[in-house]
Amino acid sequence: MILKKVVLFSMLAGLAGAALPVFAELPVDTIGVSSLPAAHPYRLYFTDVALPHISDGKLTVIDGRNFKVEGMVSTGAFAQTTLSPDRSELYVMTTYYTKLNRGVRSEEILVYDAKTLALKAELPYPARHAQALPYIGTLRTSGDGRFIIVQNATPATSVGIVDRQSGKMVSEIQTPGCFIVYPAQTTNRFSTLCGDGTMLTVSLDDQGNPVGKKKTAKFFDPDEDALFSPAAQDGDTYHFVTYKGNVVSINVAGDTAVPEKAWPLALPSEAKQNWRPGGSQPVALHKDSGTLYVGLHPKAVEGSHKNPAHEIWVYDLKAKARVARVKTPHAIGLAVSQGDAPRVFAFNAEGASIAAFDGGRKLKNVGGAKGFGDTPTQMEVQ
Repeated sequence: MILKKVVLFSMLAGLAGAALPVFAELPVDTIGVSSLPAAHPYRLYFTDVALPHISDGKLTVIDGRNFKVEGMVSTGAFAQTTLSPDRSELYVMTTYYTKLNRGVRSEEILVYDAKTLALKAELPYPARHAQALPYIGTLRTSGDGRFIIVQNATPATSVGIVDRQSGKMVSEIQTPGCFIVYPAQTTNRFSTLCGDGTMLTVSLDDQGNPVGKKKTAKFFDPDEDALFSPAAQDGDTYHFVTYKGNVVSINVAGDTAVPEKAWPLALPSEAKQNWRPGGSQPVALHKDSGTLYVGLHPKAVEGSHKNPAHEIWVYDLKAKARVARVKTPHAIGLAVSQGDAPRVFAFNAEGASIAAFDGGRKLKNVGGAKGFGDTPTQMEVQ
C-alpha cells in the first residue's frame, strides 16, 4: 500500500512539473439583430403549425432560388400569418397558454420587421381567433394596410378588425356560417364565403366599424361542388377552384360581391378520369401575365379534396384555356413569384418539401429541397 502511494505521488509531481497548454481567452459573445439579405421576388414565407409539437409552431423564411433558410420566427400555438401589403411587416396571430398546452389562454398579434425579423409590437387580442391550420385568409390586412383582419371561431364565426397604428381591436363583426376573409383592394370592404352557397360582403367606415352587410344570391352548391376557400387574388377579384374542377372568379369591390360564370379546368375526356384540385392551397396566379396555376390529382373521389397534386395545369385566365400541364412531386399547395421571371413553387406538408419550376407558362422543374419543418400548410411569396 505504501509503495502504491509513493508511485502515485511521483506521477502527480511529474504532471505538475510538465508544461500545460495555454488557451487564448475567448471573446465575450454579444447578442444583436442582423438584417436579412436584400429582399427579392423569390423569398418564401412558409408557415408550419407543427402538429407534432403544436404549441411551438414556426414560420421559415427561405430563398426560393437556392432553398437556403434566411430566417425563422417562432409562432406559438395555432398561429395564422400574413404580410403587410408593402411587405415591410410580418403579422402572426397566435395563442399562448400559461402551462404550455393548457391553463389560461391569451392571444396577441405579433408584429415583426420583415427586414430583420425583430419583434416590433405585441398587439393584445381577445382569445377567440380561429385555431385552425394556417390558410391564406384566416389573417389578412385591408387593401391599404391600415387594418389587420382576423378570422375568429369560438366556434361561432366572427371577424375582428384591428387598427395597426393604435394596436387595438376596433370592432368585432358577427359572420354566422361564413369563414375566411377576402379583403377588397380598392375599397374599405372585406367578403367572406358562406356555407349556404353565398358570399357576404361587409363595408367598413374609416374607423373600421361595419356600416353595411350584403349577401349575394346563392351561386354555388356547397353539397355538390364546394369552393376551396384559399383563392388567388388579383386586385379586387379572387379566383377560386371547386372540388369538382371548375373555376369561379368573384369581384369583391362593391357592397355586394359579383361572381362570374364558372368554367371547367378539364376537357370532357379528362373529367371522366376524375382529375380534380386538391390540397390546402391549390391555386396561384401570376398577375401581369394572367396565368393561373392549379394543382390536380387523378381518380378523385368524394373526400379526396385534400389529396396532393400530381400535376400542375397552366391556364390563360383571359382565354379560360389550358396552355400546359406538367408533372410535379406531390404537392398540397402552389405559390408563384411576381415580376418578369416568375417561379412556381409546389410544396407538400409531408417532408416539408418544396419543388420549383421556371418558365412562366412552359414550366420546367429546376430543383427543390425538403426538411423545412413538420407540417407546413401555407406559403406566401415576397
